[in-house]
Amino acid sequence: MGMPSGDSPQKAEQYYHYLQSHQLTMQRAATWHVRWLDLAWLWGFLIVLSLATLLWVWQYRTTRQRTGIYPVDSFGGYTTEMAGPSTLFFILLTIVLAAWAVALIVGHIVFGQRF
Repeated sequence: MGMPSGDSPQKAEQYYHYLQSHQLTMQRAATWHVRWLDLAWLWGFLIVLSLATLLWVWQYRTTRQRTGIYPVDSFGGYTTEMAGPSTLFFILLTIVLAAWAVALIVGHIVFGQRF
């Protein structure tokens, strides 16, 4: 298998375009295919995010503030909210989101952006 002869102008032009297309990407030229792992990560992330949001809303709506130590706040004569400590769910969610952000930032610094 040697260099193509280019016996017709169309064949030579097709080979020229073939060679030029390899310079558009530095990776192996491959046909289109589904990357199932990437798709699973995408949908898994969306499902986990949706479940966390629903759990957060459910937890927020069902948690009652304790009276006594934490008085009702008022601003301009209107009751705005009750003061109280953060719930365990909110603290854990904040820690997980902060860890995810740190992992993304460190990953981009170490490995660069890869698309």
